Amino acid sequence: MTAIDPSEHTIDELENEIGTIDDPDELQSILNAEENDKDRKGAKALIESRLSEVKDGEGERAPETDSGINESALADGEADLIDIRNRVREITADLIGRDFDGVSAIRREEDNWVIVVNLIERHSVPDTQDIMGRYEVHLDSDGDITGYHQLNRYRRSYTDYEGWC
Repeated sequence: MTAIDPSEHTIDELENEIGTIDDPDELQSILNAEENDKDRKGAKALIESRLSEVKDGEGERAPETDSGINESALADGEADLIDIRNRVREITADLIGRDFDGVSAIRREEDNWVIVVNLIERHSVPDTQDIMGRYEVHLDSDGDITGYHQLNRYRRSYTDYEGWC
């Protein structure tokens, strides 16, 4: 039995949990548990990435710059998808002034990144009535924000997503 049951965590939560584990055997058992339960591609990729870091770098993550981007990613000339997601997750709430809820989409456009995030515009009870805002955030290849704009607003319970992506 592993110390962490990956099925009890979202992928974002799982990333925080496994970030402190430096034992390859423990990470392998978490990976096996994920494969035997939910078998989520994103979770497996995350665990495999951490396992590779631990095996190759003895558990030490590459230092990050002030922008939150991994220095090894910048040495390669560009940040990767997970670096960009983490960067946006860290700064959008402060940038836009709303509570962060999640990332809906990330895409690469030439040398830049376009990320769609969901922020809580107004909290309600029950939370299915929260007013959400979808924002498109633009980053350059180094992970620096170059702009953002609101795409739309909707109630959290709204399920007609046609044409949103």
